[in-house]
Amino acid sequence: MSNLALYPVGLFFVLSAAHFARSRIDSRATARYTCYGTALLGAALLVLAPPTIRAVQGTGVAVLAVLAIVLGDGLRDGAAAAIRLLAPALRAADAAAHAAQAGNAEAAGNAARAVHRHEVRGGLALLGTVLGLRLALITAAAPGLTGEDLTVGPELSARLALAGYTAVGMLHTTVCLVALLRELVRRARAAGPGRLGTGLRLLTGGLVAGLLWNAWSMDDVLRAAATGIQDGPEDTLCAVLGGLCAALIAAGLGSTLWPAAAGAVRGWVHAHRRYRALTPLWRDLHTVLPQIALDPARRLPLPPRDPQFALYRRIIEIHDARLILRQHCDPRTAQWLDQATRRFPPPCDHAAATAEAAALAAALELAASGAVPEAAAPQAVLSAVAGTTATDTMDGEAEHLAHLARVYATCPAVAEVRTRARAERARAASAAGALR
Repeated sequence: MSNLALYPVGLFFVLSAAHFARSRIDSRATARYTCYGTALLGAALLVLAPPTIRAVQGTGVAVLAVLAIVLGDGLRDGAAAAIRLLAPALRAADAAAHAAQAGNAEAAGNAARAVHRHEVRGGLALLGTVLGLRLALITAAAPGLTGEDLTVGPELSARLALAGYTAVGMLHTTVCLVALLRELVRRARAAGPGRLGTGLRLLTGGLVAGLLWNAWSMDDVLRAAATGIQDGPEDTLCAVLGGLCAALIAAGLGSTLWPAAAGAVRGWVHAHRRYRALTPLWRDLHTVLPQIALDPARRLPLPPRDPQFALYRRIIEIHDARLILRQHCDPRTAQWLDQATRRFPPPCDHAAATAEAAALAAALELAASGAVPEAAAPQAVLSAVAGTTATDTMDGEAEHLAHLARVYATCPAVAEVRTRARAERARAASAAGALR
């Protein structure tokens, strides 16, 4: 499994390149070099993954596997060069922004081009030199492939050529990463605390992990110089360091999305808790009035996939039940509630919810018997069942109903009214049976 670990890391960088290509970044140069760097690095990791090299070896042409390793190393050199060019691109973007603030758009464009044109040419020249030198060294070494290792003959020149091939790539990558690292450290210090500073520090950590990842190549340099043997594909430790580098970079790039993501998570949790808080009241209402269910097919007690929508639907269903129960209000509810609150006085802030919950409980008991009281219900009880709390938002209504559900399920006065209503229902049922 460790041999497959480089594939998700490589795919992360390739997909990140696609994301940067679609995103809107103020500096076109910054977006371009970011896309180039992530795409080339992802492609290099996919090519240098051990299963890829073994698959190329399976063709039976040994030179193809060596060429695949050289190709992967070249892609990584290109990625390092693109990463290095991010530093002048960022400085150019700063210069353009300062010029634009001064109100001179033409000067902004000229400043942006002047800041990094020379460094871009130098970076491309350095990349060409590195690629040419590495190609010459690997040609001079003329390695073969034994298993997954590049091997050369016992001659000192061949061993030094193979070691030099790796050392040149390692030094080039180090120079490129350090150039961008210095720029990010400067920006992180200037940004200070906050989301931007946190994101820059995480990106800095990703580059440090990249430097450690690159420094692991020193083992290949020493081994090639001493024995003429060098690892061809990336190994497990490279996969670990690459994963750490990818994770830190992803966290840094995604730092601006944290507030929105955190808000979405908080909203999901809040809606789910309110949805569950309404469950006891809704269950009793649905048992007596199953017609209120807007989704009759939902029977399993599973958490909703969209708790916000499920909460909205549950609020509507409870409102429908309260409207239906208006015709089942018992005129004796007010008297029962008065007697119950003398025994179990509710807190002052629960008085209105207690009256409403008691009216619901009594009306539910009457509705369960299928009877409608002959006398008209008092207006106070009708208002309690229909709900008198005015709210402007769904959150306010959900909070009110959650409070009502808690009082309905836990208040002793409401339980007393429910018991009286249930006894009256049983007495009425017995009288009806005796008449028959």
